[in-house]
Amino acid sequence: MQQGTDNLNTLTNIVYVLTDVLETNLMDMQEAFKKQGCALRHDVKRNYNTAIHAIRCIKRDIAHLESSTQENFGHDADITNALLLTLIDRCGDDDELAFRFYNYIKSFPSKLGLRLEVDDAFDFLDEKQK
Repeated sequence: MQQGTDNLNTLTNIVYVLTDVLETNLMDMQEAFKKQGCALRHDVKRNYNTAIHAIRCIKRDIAHLESSTQENFGHDADITNALLLTLIDRCGDDDELAFRFYNYIKSFPSKLGLRLEVDDAFDFLDEKQK
């Protein structure tokens, strides 16, 4: 991921990377539908096209950057997508396992020194056990 100087820079980078991840998965989904002989219904197809158009508008913002920077965003998006899909595949619906992976990743030292306040994402697990 692009080295950010602060949280705002890093969040901006994440938005661009996740936008690319979303575009990839939307296009993969449409291709999978076609291979199965299915098609998106009219209203869903319109929403799909609207999403793809909006994503491409957002991605235009990075078109003016150096090609190496654009390439880095592409690599970061591919890595993020691979990590996300692998995590989803390995965890399935097992939220406890996802929490264990989360804690494992957190055990590594921060490279960017971000002040992350995301631990509450798993608070529902405590409530589930009560």
